[in-house]
Amino acid sequence: MENFTMDVDQKVVRFTGVIFTFVGLYFAVCLFIPLQFDKNPFVWFKSEYFTQFIPFYIAVTLLLSGLFLTTRFFQANIYLAVFGHTASEEILFSWIGITNTDLPLSAIVVFFPLSLLALWLGYFNILKQRKLSLLEGVCGFVGSTALLLLPRFI
Repeated sequence: MENFTMDVDQKVVRFTGVIFTFVGLYFAVCLFIPLQFDKNPFVWFKSEYFTQFIPFYIAVTLLLSGLFLTTRFFQANIYLAVFGHTASEEILFSWIGITNTDLPLSAIVVFFPLSLLALWLGYFNILKQRKLSLLEGVCGFVGSTALLLLPRFI
């Protein structure tokens, strides 16, 4: 009976990974199309130029998280946490008025629950792989916060 339960759990995890992959791929393509690339390197360090890539970055981290979840990559928990922190913080910061987000409403509706699910999968080690350390968790939170806030306030 335990083998059956384990097989069902692994199938659910892989199915979740496939969903993450396809949703991430869809939004990566949709959010890549409107990006404006500039050859002038002086523009690259302006906040407006940098922040246009944040929604695309979130979609790509979802795509990678899904691929790593599906293949049971040994560091999948780290990628799940990075996606979870970045997506949920981007949405929460815009909801409480700290920032304005470039995420379309459809992405917000999809990314927010998936980010909470990714945080749960990553931090509670649902994959039964290497657990996230406290340092990795703090670095994921601080890194995603810095990625989202520094370009907007410097």
